Amino acid sequence: MRFGLKAKESVAVTLLTLLVVTTTTAIHLSQLSRIVVQEVSQQADLIAKQVYAQSSRSLSRTAARSPRDVLGRDRDLRNLLDASVGYSPHLLYALIADRDSRTIVHSERAREGTTAPERPPLQQLLSLDPISRFLRLSRGGQIYEARLPMLLNGEPFGSIRIGVSTTLLKRELNGALTRSLSLAAVALVVAWLVAMGLANLMLRPIRALSQEVGRLRQGEFDIGGGLHREDELGELASQLQLLGQELQVDRLKILGEKTRLEQVVDQLEDGLVLLNHARRVLFLNAAAEQVLGRPLADVLGTSLEDLLEVSHPLRPLLERAFAQQVPARNVTLTLPVRGRPAEFLVSVFLAADGQKAMGAVVLLKDLESIRTVQSVVSHSAKLAALGRLTSGVAHEVKNPLNAMMIHLELLKEKMDVSPEEAQHSLVVIGNEVRRLDRVVQGFLKFMRPQELTLRPVDLNGLLRNIAALLEAEWQKESVGFAFQLAPELPPITGDEELLHQAFMNLVVNGCQAMRNGGTVTITTELERRNFARVTVADEGVGIPPEDLDKIFRLYYTTKPEGSGVGLSLVYRIMQMHDGVIDVVSEVGKGTRVLVGLPVG
Repeated sequence: MRFGLKAKESVAVTLLTLLVVTTTTAIHLSQLSRIVVQEVSQQADLIAKQVYAQSSRSLSRTAARSPRDVLGRDRDLRNLLDASVGYSPHLLYALIADRDSRTIVHSERAREGTTAPERPPLQQLLSLDPISRFLRLSRGGQIYEARLPMLLNGEPFGSIRIGVSTTLLKRELNGALTRSLSLAAVALVVAWLVAMGLANLMLRPIRALSQEVGRLRQGEFDIGGGLHREDELGELASQLQLLGQELQVDRLKILGEKTRLEQVVDQLEDGLVLLNHARRVLFLNAAAEQVLGRPLADVLGTSLEDLLEVSHPLRPLLERAFAQQVPARNVTLTLPVRGRPAEFLVSVFLAADGQKAMGAVVLLKDLESIRTVQSVVSHSAKLAALGRLTSGVAHEVKNPLNAMMIHLELLKEKMDVSPEEAQHSLVVIGNEVRRLDRVVQGFLKFMRPQELTLRPVDLNGLLRNIAALLEAEWQKESVGFAFQLAPELPPITGDEELLHQAFMNLVVNGCQAMRNGGTVTITTELERRNFARVTVADEGVGIPPEDLDKIFRLYYTTKPEGSGVGLSLVYRIMQMHDGVIDVVSEVGKGTRVLVGLPVG
């Protein structure tokens, strides 16, 4: 149960008043008990002295008779005892006893001649601490005595005893206690009423400030103007007014930035979902709305459990990421989109402030879109390569055609002049025709459509087989083979015959580049979990930098007996397998050919 400020203030004032009243009442009662006991003690001492004086006069008048008889028959003495007890509200009895505690005269005649019981002295009650004395008086039922010794002819004769009952004293204390409690009750009621009034008076400006803050929460920023005070609350109101103005400026900025950000994010093809630390939706872009099938307005603030069904593939991934505080990257999931399954690459990025989780960003990439883009890029690269190859073919065809045209013109001029010169021109034309035929045949071989026979290919085994085929031939040339193969390399999907042809060409080129012998090093490794890297490195003469960008052109070769088709075929085979190829070379130190092929 929560108490408001008004209730707390009222209770505090009331408790403070209760504490003050209780303390003053306790002090008053302790003082009252001491005063009552002192007054009774003084009264008892006075009565005892009066009885002593009367007894002394009686004994002095009749010295010949027995003191017991004299005192027992003294009417004045008996009247004094009766009057003292009768008119005092606190005294219980008065008596004179001899040295053996036998009663000589008693305010109650029936007790004369009996042995007076021993009672504690009244001074003992007076010497107690206030609390103990008050408790003794409150309990009642005890009798204390005030005693005055009597002497006869200078010798102890007996004592005068005045009995005081705590029950009689309690009556007077009860009256005082009743009056104190009544006063305390009145004080508490007055204190409660005063506290309520003060609380209302003090809380009035606070309630006004609370109403202003409520307006601020509702977006009304012109607050604090109605509180004109010169105290601390007035200063707080002015500060609140300045805060409202600053919040208004900041809110306008945030709304503008939020609108621009939402427009940018909505243009993304990837789905974007923002979750807070409680796994509730803060934002969805348009692409994510398509995937989840619900607009942002319907799911804003919705928990993950309400947003996704238990069987939804995305839910266990998100629950695991939040539970283990471990992000997920590029996890392939099949999600239902508009009633149809679609593959997505899902990533979950966690946001944290130190050890405290702040939320998560979920990124949904459509694999179909990615594959489409990759296909377009691959097709564009192939068209560009085809353009380069075609331009090379055109150049190679144009040169022999020009030569044939020139020699045909010369042949026309020399037919009638010199048969030997005509024969020479015919030989040149024949050579150019044969060269043109080789060019066309190579181009046809390069451009011939081929249908890939795809199946899993073990690259490590393929490369070892190629080296085994070439080892005997090149051992005579002092050429050896070294392997650095990744044992965990997964198989790739490709045409094993074409890949064999391509890597055979690369290894043979490496062997041919080492005229004085050396080692061809073949390395395989796995990159980015889905890309196999093959490196063929030799220790040959190397390739000049100006020739590196030409080596994959059709018909380009630096070998006297080369056709210029081999590396172009390798390049085309890699393109057909969506692979990449690159060459790094240093003259005099060797060449490294790097091939990348997708895994799976």
